Amino acid sequence: MVTGMQMAMRLLFATAVGAIIGFERQTKGHPLGIRTNVLVCVSATTIMMLSKAMVAETFQLYGMIADPRLAQQVITGIGFLGAGTIVHSDSNIKGLTTAATVWSVGCIGLVIGFGWYSLALFTTVLVFSALFVMDHISKRIDRKSQTYHISVTLNKDSKLFFDILEYLRGWEVSIDHAEAVVEGEGDAAFIEFHVKGMERAQTLINNLKRKEGVLTIKFR
Repeated sequence: MVTGMQMAMRLLFATAVGAIIGFERQTKGHPLGIRTNVLVCVSATTIMMLSKAMVAETFQLYGMIADPRLAQQVITGIGFLGAGTIVHSDSNIKGLTTAATVWSVGCIGLVIGFGWYSLALFTTVLVFSALFVMDHISKRIDRKSQTYHISVTLNKDSKLFFDILEYLRGWEVSIDHAEAVVEGEGDAAFIEFHVKGMERAQTLINNLKRKEGVLTIKFR
């Protein structure tokens, strides 16, 4: 039987591995960030320890190998339940952490059903830490790594249009669309671009607002 110290070491190692991989994914703007990877890695480690304990205990008590398929079916069913919380919107994916949380809670429930309360308690503490404590870390990473779309509308002054284009190139932003329409009354120029990082995006917006001739700035 695995000792309490061994369980703790395995779960802490799973937490570290999940956090390292999640950090790399989140800094590159992928939806599976720190919290989701930690939840999945910790829960998978928990279920593996449970499966080994079931086999060992059943063999010790009854002299036969336990059939783990019932627990596997429960995990599969919970996976489908969690999938229902995932929402795709344009290029964004939401609900992955919620889905991983549902799966984690299901894993903890199986462990409680087996009567392994110490493992269930320690896993619950790590899952709660991943959701609560790492949420602040996750938000800080998002502010630095997330890409934001900014759309600027200018008056039809061609000099201003090219001045702002040159200014944006100095910031090394990704310009998606730039168009200056100068025919007809009331026409305007448009520039759309992407910038990485909340602080850079906010600074750019504040600087553009100060330029005379900028009509509107949309940010998302």
